[in-house]
Amino acid sequence: MTLFIYGAGGLGREVLSALQACGERVSGFMVDPGFSTADIQGLQVRAERLEALSDPAARFVLAVGDGRARQRAALSLGTGTEFVTVRHPAAVIGSCVSIGEGTMVIGLCSITTDVSIGSHGLINPGCTIAHDCVLEDFVNLGPSCALAGRVTIQEGANLGVGVSVAPGVVIGAWSTVGAGAVVIRDVEPGSTVVGVPARPIRHRGDPDPAVLSST
Repeated sequence: MTLFIYGAGGLGREVLSALQACGERVSGFMVDPGFSTADIQGLQVRAERLEALSDPAARFVLAVGDGRARQRAALSLGTGTEFVTVRHPAAVIGSCVSIGEGTMVIGLCSITTDVSIGSHGLINPGCTIAHDCVLEDFVNLGPSCALAGRVTIQEGANLGVGVSVAPGVVIGAWSTVGAGAVVIRDVEPGSTVVGVPARPIRHRGDPDPAVLSST
């Protein structure tokens, strides 16, 4: 069966390295029309729309860093497509850990026990995920993120490099946490938080949440 990596950027090359370390034979890369089709490490890069792919036996890893883009690609390929889960052999994965189809665990990560990770997630190098965490579909963890116990990361949330999350915190769907932030309270869906401790970004004219909470 053929195995394609969708996306030929830096993440695609990291996924290739992880798959090769697992003994998987990669058939090549795929990109959307208009992107570079220069070979990568001797592998062909094909440019065609996913929905036009004619090989029903093809397997895929969606190696694009944006969760929305991975979601669109998964929908384009449709039901019945086989997505390969990537677990780099250098990752330390404990007991009672479930990892959904198409999720990429890249490099030196530590996932302890009783952790649930959904489909098409991205766990970058150096991340630590403690006990009883739940990560839903299309979640991104940037390099060196640290999740304490019982953290919930809802669908599509994006955590930047070096984010730390305190125990029991819920990070809402499709929210963004800026690099280096320390999250000690729940994050609203669709919001963006930054800083230590993490606070929502305010736009000009928005009320200060701290003032509202004191009234």
